[in-house]
Amino acid sequence: MSVTVADLLRLPSLRQAKVVAGHGGLSKIVSSISVLESTDPGVLVEEVFPQGEYFGSEIVITGFLNMTEDVDRQYINMKRLAEGGEVGLIFYYVGVYLKKIHQRLIDFANEMDFVLIVMPEGDVTLRYGEVISDVMDLILRDRTRNTSLVSEILERVSSLPAHQRTVSTILKMLSDRISASLILCDGSFQIQYLCAWPRSAEASIKKGLRALNSLPADQKSAACDILPDSRLYHFCVGGDRGPRFELLVLREGMPLDSAVLAELKDVVHLGVSIWGQEQGEVAIHELIRAILQDEPMKMQQLANIFHINVADIHEMWILHCEEEELERFRREGLPLVREHLGHYCHTVVADLYEGRLVAFMDWIEHSPERIVISGDLLEHLKGLDFSLSLTRCYPLNSTSDVRRTFLLHQETIGTAKRIWPDRGCYTLSELEFAADCRKTLSESEAALSQALLPLEVFTYVREDNALLKTLEVYLLDAGGSTSVCAELLFLHKNTVKYRLSRIRDLLGYPLDKAPELFSLYRAMALDRLLASK
Repeated sequence: MSVTVADLLRLPSLRQAKVVAGHGGLSKIVSSISVLESTDPGVLVEEVFPQGEYFGSEIVITGFLNMTEDVDRQYINMKRLAEGGEVGLIFYYVGVYLKKIHQRLIDFANEMDFVLIVMPEGDVTLRYGEVISDVMDLILRDRTRNTSLVSEILERVSSLPAHQRTVSTILKMLSDRISASLILCDGSFQIQYLCAWPRSAEASIKKGLRALNSLPADQKSAACDILPDSRLYHFCVGGDRGPRFELLVLREGMPLDSAVLAELKDVVHLGVSIWGQEQGEVAIHELIRAILQDEPMKMQQLANIFHINVADIHEMWILHCEEEELERFRREGLPLVREHLGHYCHTVVADLYEGRLVAFMDWIEHSPERIVISGDLLEHLKGLDFSLSLTRCYPLNSTSDVRRTFLLHQETIGTAKRIWPDRGCYTLSELEFAADCRKTLSESEAALSQALLPLEVFTYVREDNALLKTLEVYLLDAGGSTSVCAELLFLHKNTVKYRLSRIRDLLGYPLDKAPELFSLYRAMALDRLLASK
C-alpha cells in the first residue's frame, strides 16, 4: 500500500495541521516532498514545469514568502503545480507572513482535488525539516514493505488525468522510485525517451552513450564510466502488440536487484504497449494477460485505469481455431465475438492470447441460455468460413481459477475433441473429464483394465462390434437420445431400440442408472481414445 496524503496527516509533525481545501485528493499517492518558494510564475511554467509534462506525486512545502500579498502569483504557481501532477501544498507561517489562504486558492483546490494543508497558524517555531524528515521516513518505510513496482506505478497512473498517462510519465515515476536513469531507444538505439537521475546528469548520459563502443546484450549488464561507479542494464521491451524498444537502465553505486529489474521491465512493457500507441486494443490485451497470468492486483489496476468492471465477471469462453486462421480471425472473428456477446452481457473483455480467443464476461439477467448463445455464435463464425470449437468455463471466482482453467484447456482440448469429435461446444466439466481420461491412459495397465471393465461383457457377444458402436454413439454423441443416435448411425430407430435393449440385458442395469452410468460412460470414452491413437 503506497503512502497517501491522508497517511501524512497522522505523522507527528503534521498531526496539528488541518486540511482547508481539496479533501477529494486525500487518497492521492505521495512519492516525495519538496520545497518551492518562487516569485516568477513564468519560470515555473517554462523552466521548472514545462507545459504538458508530468513531474508530480510530490507534496510541496511553501509559505509563498516572496509573494505574500500577490494572490495572482500564488494562484498561477499553485495551478501549475496541480497541472504538473503534484498532489498538494503544505502552507507554513500562515498568520505570520502569509495573512491567510485566499478563497480563490481554496476554490481552485477544491475543483482540482488539490490538497491544501495549513500548519498551525501563527507559529513561528515551525521548521520545514521536521515535516520533510517525517514524510521521507514514512515513504522509505513503505517502499521497504511494498516491493511491487508494478502495483505501485499502476496505482499512481490510475489517479492521473488521461493526458498525463504517457510513457514519459511512467519513466519519470520509475526513475524517481529506483534512483536510476532510464533510456528508451528504438531498434536502432536512437533515444526516444530519456529520464536522467539526477536530472542534471542528462547531458553527461547522452554524451556517454554516444561514446560507448558496445552495449550489453539483452537481459545483461556491464560496468561503464558514463557516470561515476555506474552499471548499464539492457532489456528488450514491447513488441507484443506494438513497437519494440530497447530499455537501458543506468544506475550509480549499488547494483539493482534482479527482482526489481524484472518488475521494472514489466512496468515499461505495459507503458510502451498501452500508452505508446492506441490504448483501447492494447489495454484489453494487457488486462487479459494479467488475468490469465494470475496477477489480480495488476488486473484490478488496469481495469480501474480503463474503467472496465471486472467485479461481476465469473465466466470465460475460449475459442480455438487453426493457427493459420489466427490473423484473419483477429480481423474478422474477434469483432463479431465482441458484438455478439455484447447483446447479452454488460461487460465483455475479449482478445487473442497464446493462439486462443479468450472472452471474459458477465451476464444480463434473463438472457437466453448459454447453449443457445454459444451455438448461434459458432454459426455466425462458420458463416465466415472459420472452423473452430468453443469452450464455456464457469463459475470462475478468482484469477487463480481462471489461470488453472486456461491451462487445463490448453492441455486437454485435443483429448476432448477426440472423445467428442463432432461437438462444437465444450464445458469446463468436459475438460475435467478429458483430463481424468488422460490421466487414466497414462497410468498402469492394471488401472486402465479396471477402468475398461464395464465393457468386458461385450467380449464374447457375436454382435459386439455393432453393440459397442451403438453404445458409443448413444452415450458420447447422441446425448442419450435414441432418435439422434439412429440419425448418426443411419439406422432405423427400431434397430437402435433393439440394440439398446440387448445392451441393457448384457449389462444388467438400465443405461440411465447411476453410478453405473458414469463408469460405463468413462469406459466408452477411454475405448474411443484408444481406438483413435
